[in-house]
Formats: sequence, C-alpha cells, structure tokens
Amino acid sequence: AGAATSRRGGNAGDAARKQQMAVENAILDAVKKRSKMKGIGGETNMDPGMEEEREEMGVRDRVEDLISSIVGLEHIKCQIRGLRRTTEICDLRESLLPDHGNGVRGLSPALLGVTLSDESGRPRAPHMIFFGNPGTGKTAVARLLAKVYHELGILRKPKFLEVERMDLIAADQRGTIAKTREVLDEARGGILFIDEAYTLGMTSKRSRAENAGNDAMNEIMRSIDTDEAGRDSPLVILAGFPTEMNLFLARHDELRRRFDVTFEFPDYTPQELAEVFVDLVHAKGFYLDETIRVDYIAKLLEKQTDLHWRSERNGRVSEMLLAGARTEVRKRIRSAQFEEQEVDPQLILRVDIETAMMHDLK
Repeated sequence: AGAATSRRGGNAGDAARKQQMAVENAILDAVKKRSKMKGIGGETNMDPGMEEEREEMGVRDRVEDLISSIVGLEHIKCQIRGLRRTTEICDLRESLLPDHGNGVRGLSPALLGVTLSDESGRPRAPHMIFFGNPGTGKTAVARLLAKVYHELGILRKPKFLEVERMDLIAADQRGTIAKTREVLDEARGGILFIDEAYTLGMTSKRSRAENAGNDAMNEIMRSIDTDEAGRDSPLVILAGFPTEMNLFLARHDELRRRFDVTFEFPDYTPQELAEVFVDLVHAKGFYLDETIRVDYIAKLLEKQTDLHWRSERNGRVSEMLLAGARTEVRKRIRSAQFEEQEVDPQLILRVDIETAMMHDLK
C-alpha cells in the first residue's frame, strides 16, 4: 500500500510539473512571437493574429511616448506603467485562452490560473485625488491620462471633461442633481476632472439649498457605486490645493473612501522648469541657440526667482519666460527691418532669455 501511495504521489508530481512546463512554454512562445514582430533582421511574415499584436505594440509605444512627455512626477509615471503592465498580462492571458468558436487552441483557464490572475477582462483605473499648488500640472496630467487609458483600452474613449463648482451647483436641490447628472453623462466613458473640488463643501448665499454641494457629491458617489456593472461611468478625479483639499476630505469621509489613489504634485524645481521651457519652445515651433543648455536656464531661474514666488506659479513660470523671450524676438525683427539685417524669426538667443528673466519674471 505504501508503494502504491508513493507511486500515485509521484504521478501527481509529474503531472503538476508538466502543467507548469506547459504554462512556461506557452508564455515563452508568446514572448518569442512578440520579439519577432519587432522586425529584427528584416521583414517577418505574420498571420492576421500576429498583425493585430504588432498594432498593439504600436499602442504600447504611443503610451510610453505620452508618459515620457511628463516632466518630473516619477510617482505618477510608475503608477501608469504599473497599470500598463497589468493590461499586458490580461492581454497575454486572453491570447492563451482557448477560443472554441474559432477553433483556436490554447491553455485552459484553470491551467492559466497557476501563473496569471483569475480575473477576467481589463483592469480598472482607480478614481483619484490630485493635490498641488497652482501650475503643478494637475490638469495637464489628467488630460494626458485620458489619452493613455484610452490607448490601453481601460477607458472607452479619450474624453476629458473639466468642470468646477458652478458647473454642478444650481439654485435648488433638483437643479443641482440634474446638472450633476448631465455632467456625469457627458463625461461617460472618459475622465471627469473636478477642479477646486473643495469648493463643493462651501455654501452660497445665492443658492436656496444649503447642502447643494452635498447633493452634487451624493450624485458623484452614486455614479462611482453603480459603475461596477456597466463600467462606463467616468473615471473621477478631484483636484485642488493641498491644505483646502485635506480639510474638505476630512469633513467628507464617505466621499474620501471612494477614491483609492492620491497623488501629490510637488512644486517644480528650477531644473524641471527649464525642461518644461525647452519643451514649450519646441512645441511652439521655435528653437534655441546651440549655446543654450537646460542647466544654464535652470541656474538663471534659481538666481532670478525665489522659492515662494515659483511655488505660486510653477509651470506658468516657463510660460512667462517663453512669452518674454518671444517679445524679445519680435523686437529684434522690427529693428532688423530698419537696419536691413537678416533675422531668424524662430531663433531664441541667450540675450532673449536673460532679458525676459529680468523684465518678465517679477
């Protein structure tokens, strides 16, 4: 009997090892197939299924391009990349599942459960809270998230709707509920960004409903709670200044519990502001003199401005600097017309930046 027990245990162990090897081989085959699609060593003949995966690789590249366009904010980039990896695992899981309708062979869900998650479908992006001083990029990042999450298939469309208190609150309770529902419907399938969300906790003398903000918040919570079934309610982001948002959320714990992720947007450093400035220069069709480096601009910013002044403006400092530099370019163009000199209308010189620093960053 002992020998029989030992044999059965050995057979079970062999079966488990074979299953594990099958899983590992399936994943390895998928990895090899993805590698071939990168075109190493020339053209590769692919079946329609592989063509679809190559298109997916293009989506991944676009996602990384979008993520890389964010200056600083590494903690947010990590969150997005983590969600991206989760979607890739889900995609791999679906590609390995059998499709009996089309006669495609694959591993059974039970076998995949050894290595991959049992959850089906796409991962869900959490509702979020953004804390940060003015100009720290809260709106810009939220707008970019709508594109990224749509590319990943997490959002149905790249819709981004930015609203504030006045877009949600009416003169009475019925009107507030109607306005809030209208906003939620408009943002359906995308991102609803509520700026200065802490103002929902304030009262207005013009509103006959004392708890108008609460009525709006209740509708938002209802949308979040009912999202489990349809998965088409908007992803909600509450944004505002740190102190005001902390006080607001401390008084509205029911609302706070529905937001799983909080991101703090720190003030930009001079180095980051210099990087943002260079990005803006290129985005507006200008280019910098070859002697101008990011470190040079950063040192000028640190010398010409103080920490408190920058913290009240952040990314707007870069916009102000570009506006000032463009003014100097226009002045040089006008002067050249009288002196019959040739001037590059898209070139920004050191003197343009230095003059803008002294006159425009005040």
